[in-house]
Amino acid sequence: MKTRMRRTWTTRTAYLGVLSMLAVGLLYPLGAARAYAQLVQLPRVAVLNFENKSGYGGASIARAATDAVAGEYQKSGKFEVLARGEIEQQLRDLDLALPLDKTGFLRLGRTLQTESLITGEVNAVNFVGSPKQAQVVITVRVIDIASGEPINGAVATGFSNRRPGYTGDDDTLVQEAIRNAAFEAVRIINNYTIPEATILTTRAGQEVLLNRGIRGGLQPGMEMIVVRRGEEVGRIRVTQVSDSDAVGEIIDFGRGIQSEDRARAVFRVPTVEVKAGRVVTERPRQRGEGNKLLRALGPILIIGLIAFGVARGSSGGNTPVQSVLAEAGADGNFEPFVRVSWKTTLFAKSAPDTIQWQIFRSDFIGTDGNGNLQPVGVTPGNQNFFVDTTVARTFSYASLPREGSEDLELEEIDPAPGVAAGRSYTYQLALVYRERIDAEGQTVILYKLSDRVRSGQATVLLPVQLLTPVQRSEDVDPKDVRFSWLAAEGANAYRVEVSLDPTFQDRNRTFVSPEILSTAVGGSPVSTERINLETGLLNRLGLTGQRVTLYWRVGSRNLGDNPGPIPGPGGLRYVWSRPFEFTTQELPPSP
Repeated sequence: MKTRMRRTWTTRTAYLGVLSMLAVGLLYPLGAARAYAQLVQLPRVAVLNFENKSGYGGASIARAATDAVAGEYQKSGKFEVLARGEIEQQLRDLDLALPLDKTGFLRLGRTLQTESLITGEVNAVNFVGSPKQAQVVITVRVIDIASGEPINGAVATGFSNRRPGYTGDDDTLVQEAIRNAAFEAVRIINNYTIPEATILTTRAGQEVLLNRGIRGGLQPGMEMIVVRRGEEVGRIRVTQVSDSDAVGEIIDFGRGIQSEDRARAVFRVPTVEVKAGRVVTERPRQRGEGNKLLRALGPILIIGLIAFGVARGSSGGNTPVQSVLAEAGADGNFEPFVRVSWKTTLFAKSAPDTIQWQIFRSDFIGTDGNGNLQPVGVTPGNQNFFVDTTVARTFSYASLPREGSEDLELEEIDPAPGVAAGRSYTYQLALVYRERIDAEGQTVILYKLSDRVRSGQATVLLPVQLLTPVQRSEDVDPKDVRFSWLAAEGANAYRVEVSLDPTFQDRNRTFVSPEILSTAVGGSPVSTERINLETGLLNRLGLTGQRVTLYWRVGSRNLGDNPGPIPGPGGLRYVWSRPFEFTTQELPPSP
């Protein structure tokens, strides 16, 4: 009996040991995951109280916007969002009052142990449409504490969901519109990569060389803060950009800029005004783009030109390109631009001493002291594209005193205006090159300007603003959807795309509407007829009756453009809007 009891006890002990080991094996990963999560320190975000500039609702609207933005940051899982009480307590302890100045941002940021602070305002609260919807516009800024300057931000519009027959109070609609605007603003901010670079070296206290270029998001004219150990030590403005590095001029030497200092771009947040009851967003122009390539390399170029010649191509003329394309588009931040590109002829390809391409625009028709038409931009002779943005730019260009001149003068444009949304332009392109002529034992060096080649028309278009279905709508009937948006100034043709792919790259899972022609003026509503997405998209994917999330966007173009905007997925030439998303109803199977 005793022996049997010992065996039973031994068996139970063995069982318990095995179970304990199994429990440890199962639970260890969970504990390890929690421990790892605690070790990974998320960036700290402090959302300061917003201002209410809308004239509607007072402080409660500002507080709702603050909480909505903080909530969206929290839901992203990428940040540690500080509690409102902690922020307010530190403001009291530091004897600071909103809005903060540069010193206030620095003191509060250091106390809260965060590199940036979130500020913003509610710009407008309107009621539109029937049934009535609330429209809220908010501005969100991410402030760098070292400089007190924005390094990220967004202006976003949110609409309340459509409620046919709704009889509730307006505040409910406004609160919903605020949440949708906050969602869109934080999405834009999180999708933007702040251009940053390291200073490799300084040049005579006037310029710096940066280790990032076009691929790192740097652009000519971009102003950057230079930071060392969390404090601003100076400022630079980018003047020249290649794929992998850039040159910037020092505009504020401050406390001395050194190698290994970090530079990050100042973000130009659009301004919002309400004019005659209409919300107008104005994108600020940066200071002139400093294309100082000719100025910096001018002496080197002129000395170098003495050593090399140019042979005229076998084409026999001096037409440098086969064709010039001007195509409208929008960048990653949905800012409009025109890309001018060209294919060179044998003449240009056989000319090793191509000095610069000069780009002329139909609205910029001034002449210089030598009687030459002034270009709106220039690029190096080995480049075959130019991007014309809304930003004014300063640059130097080669001006010839006469055709076949032995001299080349550098003239400065300060500044050339950028393009304007809603306007159509044509471009011309010419090449400045050098030709060597040998006669009677003498070599004569002549500078020449090629024939100008014209592009087709390109219209600068702001991406349209989507209306319905509103952002993140739920229970939308896929058999009966009407899409609506606000017309883009300068556009007269639109197309709607709906996809299960948020990038719209997968064309097999994307519905494309017929082209919609409209002469509506900018800001006026445009809509489709009722669209059955069940037959147009879901049936062929085997998703009929299921609840799915769909993404939609609208492309715009001007029918007079040739060849039209930069082609997107599927080769369609449109300027595409930011996407909205909605969820369809889950429907019972057909009887």
